[in-house]
Amino acid sequence: MIRMMIVGQISSSEEAKEVESIAKLLVVGNRAGALALKAKGAM
Repeated sequence: MIRMMIVGQISSSEEAKEVESIAKLLVVGNRAGALALKAKGAM
């Protein structure tokens, strides 16, 4: 499991949206990787 910790202050709503987007991409990427490994094992 990969964890991400935001350290410091988020100073604007735009910066908060950027951090949220990065976190969502991390989750989607991890899920895609897990599904790829599962599919590879099923072959």
